[in-house]
Amino acid sequence: MSTRRQLSWRARQGGQRLREGGRMAALTCWADFVTPLLVPLKITFFIIMGATQCVAPFTTLLLRALGLTVQETGFVYTIGPIIPVFAPLLAGIIADKIGNFRCILVFSVALSGFISLAYLAIPPARTSPNYSNKVSFSLSCDPGFVLTPSSLKQDKDKCVFFNKTVTLSSVEAKECGYLCKQAAVEYPAKLLKEVKKVKLVQAVNPLLYHMCKIQNSKDNMPVTQKCFRKNLNKSLSHENMPKSFMIHNLRLPLSEIDRTQLKIPVANFTMSAEELRSFECLKGRVPKKISVPKITMEEDSPDFTETAASVECHFHCQATISHNLTCEDRPHSIVHNVALSFWLFVTANVLSKLFIGLTYTLFEVAVVAILKEYGYDYGLQRIYGSIGGMVFAPLSGFFIDHFGKGGHYQDYYVMFIFYCCLKVLCAFLLMKVDLRFKVPARSLCENMGNLLRNLEVLLLLCVVFISGMCYGFIENFLPWHLHDLGATNWFIGCLTTIASVAALPFLACSGAICKKFGNFQAIAFGLVCYSIRCIGYSLIQDYYWCAPFEVLEGVTTGLLVTAAIIYGSQLASKTNVATLQGILATLHYGLGKSIGSLLGGYLMSKLKAPFTFQIFSGISLVSAFCYYLIGKLLIMPKHARALKRRQEIMAMPIETISRKEHKKMSTLKRKEETKRSDKAKENEQKGQPPLPVTENAEVHMGENGVLDDTQMTDLPPDDTMISLDESFVENEGQKKEKS
Repeated sequence: MSTRRQLSWRARQGGQRLREGGRMAALTCWADFVTPLLVPLKITFFIIMGATQCVAPFTTLLLRALGLTVQETGFVYTIGPIIPVFAPLLAGIIADKIGNFRCILVFSVALSGFISLAYLAIPPARTSPNYSNKVSFSLSCDPGFVLTPSSLKQDKDKCVFFNKTVTLSSVEAKECGYLCKQAAVEYPAKLLKEVKKVKLVQAVNPLLYHMCKIQNSKDNMPVTQKCFRKNLNKSLSHENMPKSFMIHNLRLPLSEIDRTQLKIPVANFTMSAEELRSFECLKGRVPKKISVPKITMEEDSPDFTETAASVECHFHCQATISHNLTCEDRPHSIVHNVALSFWLFVTANVLSKLFIGLTYTLFEVAVVAILKEYGYDYGLQRIYGSIGGMVFAPLSGFFIDHFGKGGHYQDYYVMFIFYCCLKVLCAFLLMKVDLRFKVPARSLCENMGNLLRNLEVLLLLCVVFISGMCYGFIENFLPWHLHDLGATNWFIGCLTTIASVAALPFLACSGAICKKFGNFQAIAFGLVCYSIRCIGYSLIQDYYWCAPFEVLEGVTTGLLVTAAIIYGSQLASKTNVATLQGILATLHYGLGKSIGSLLGGYLMSKLKAPFTFQIFSGISLVSAFCYYLIGKLLIMPKHARALKRRQEIMAMPIETISRKEHKKMSTLKRKEETKRSDKAKENEQKGQPPLPVTENAEVHMGENGVLDDTQMTDLPPDDTMISLDESFVENEGQKKEKS
């Protein structure tokens, strides 16, 4: 066969094997989907993991909204898991000692939902006021230009003026007119209920008229009115007030002003030639004040009544100046009781994580044991948990953005209410799930001692600890980093959806991948993907570029965690599977996550976020290389030797006999034993020693001298052959010849 035909034949064989494997995988998934025993487990996985994911991505943003710093956030995530770190171990003890723990699981799931409402009672540690970037001034002639702050009572307009003389390059005076301290036009209060603003023009003579603006405040009470003068006489056009003008090179002696009245005289200024011809406050070319005839409007009549009295109105303009040019820097945040907010959050976080770890580990242990007993795949069940996170995380982010006020800590209250409702629903569903899964263990300490003496178990625990560090840092501080880059809550929730979709194929094929490539290879590959994720997050400049790297969470979570669970169940026996799963969960979700949060928060407070991600990338990459090297040099040769021994045992020659021959030989054996017993009695009566036991005395006989039925339990019903020892067959043949 030529090389071309051989390659073509191999390609066809490979394609056929791929199609056959895909067909078998589809059949396996469908059979798992329609199994009635697994439907409650799938629904519970969907809700219990979806509820966790609707809160987890936004907890860091809640801490930021409460005013805690990045280093304080790191301490929260360090102190928080100290108590919950014992939850998986406690769950393992409960699972090992009790076995059927439905009531404990249902109670803890419901209680975890109600405990999450404690977050609603946490006060903010620091608040960031919404300051105004500009200061509003009133510009008047008294006798020269004078600036008076319009309003400094509100926090957003708060200003502490510099104690020095400042020079401004230019200031624009707008909305210029004549401000009347008394109402130039009196009108009924109900007139402007449907009209926000009215302009009233009153003619003084054919060439001069005044226009007054009338508007109500928010409480429908009259405010100070402003009027404008218009002279149609071209010779007096210079008396017309310009609507706006520019003042340049202002010098404000802020150190000489009266701090109680806050009137700032303008010591020096310049104006353009055109503005100087039409207006100059000091020389009076534009009147500093005018008299406006007073007009009264009747309550029930649209007519106007002009009185002999007049109202005096003074020159007035509006001006705005940047806050940083005239005022000292305002505090970026108002500090409240930081210690109270910190410890209340730690307490709520500890209780919440304690029950989350307890309930999730109890449920996961029961699921693993049930699936191991019936031979189902764990990854196919965990797919529905990823689907739950894919649905509920962006939905929670949408609720926060829709009902929130834009960065306020109360925006995140809706996600805790949503979480509580899901946990209560999950508790009702767990009442219908059969969680009887195994016989209680006999000795917990003995089980743990046997586990910790295994090199593979120790290596697995170390790798799970490193992966927990990376998981805790990314989960807690990636939202902080993305928020700095401008990401919305909805987008951060969508990242969970992206990760869940990416995890689906790895969860479905995790068992096949581990069988094909090995458990420790899959775990090492997951650590490499952690390294790629961290280095990718450190390089992005726009937040949406994190989406491609978030796809790798399908490997780091879907494959790595599932491979560790499957590998742990293989290394453990039936009596200590829950104990090992509890230890793994303790190291991953407890100690590993806690140390990763502490280290990440400290590094982000001292260094920039990109460099911190690069450090974690190096840690995961070195750990993956070391674990793979140890597995290649120690674990794989050990497995190869064990496989070779099993093959040698299976290849040993055996001789089989039929059921009839076995029955015949059993009859002969019974007769021989009867003769020996009779002869032993005779020798005993004569005072002779008893006969020695024959070499085939290991055959167990019943009390009535018949072959024990337990010896026959493994025999097939018909003429199927069973294996016997060669020496036993040879001895029986010699005895048959003698008889």
